[in-house]
Amino acid sequence: MKSVFGYFFLVLLMVSTVSAATNEELWKQAAEYYDGGQYQSAIENYRVLIERQFENAQVYYNLGNAYFKAGELGHAIWSFRKALRLDPGFKQAKTSLEYARSFNTDQVSIERRGFILDIWDFLSGLLSSNGYLIVLSIAWWLAAALLIYKMIRLESPSWLYYLLIVPLVIIIFASASAARRISEDRLTRWGVISRESADIREGPGVEFNRLEVGHEGLEFKILNDRENSFLIELRNGLVGWVGKEAVLEI
Repeated sequence: MKSVFGYFFLVLLMVSTVSAATNEELWKQAAEYYDGGQYQSAIENYRVLIERQFENAQVYYNLGNAYFKAGELGHAIWSFRKALRLDPGFKQAKTSLEYARSFNTDQVSIERRGFILDIWDFLSGLLSSNGYLIVLSIAWWLAAALLIYKMIRLESPSWLYYLLIVPLVIIIFASASAARRISEDRLTRWGVISRESADIREGPGVEFNRLEVGHEGLEFKILNDRENSFLIELRNGLVGWVGKEAVLEI
């Protein structure tokens, strides 16, 4: 009985210590835990920081690394994508995400769509939606300044017409990229399988036929939800239902 109470007291003391620690102390401890191979302890500290609203791209990136080292692929991908949602230009998070994705056996989640579309995906993913809106605003002001200059000058130089093309191209590209980022970041729901495997079925329940088996780390769009299931769409177009208990919503 004493050993039970002693264990309970020890756990309570550890929880109290974590709760009392400052964000800076938790951050430092998490790094020490990670360097020492104590990945679950590092995960716990990073999650406490996030619960305290001390969340930024670096916290999620570090959390993703700890999850990956702990063998939790789905949680790692979830963390890296959360980091990129906060900072789309975070190169290390992009590299780590692609590396983590390579361990998912369902390669449909990283299906390539062709060279041109891959370039478009890369360019339209460099900035956040707010970043592209800033670029769009600058391009509009540049175009307006060039037009005003053209109206002031009675004889506009020929190079001015070519120069006007630059902000117009930027306006078109930034508008399309901002629209895509807003759609993906704010309107589209994404999920990832966090368990070793999960059945994707024709309907929201185990009584429906199985369409496919998704494995840990598989990413997808969430189209709808009903009680304990999500209606999802994979990147190959397959639509089906998967249990919520196996999914982390990004």
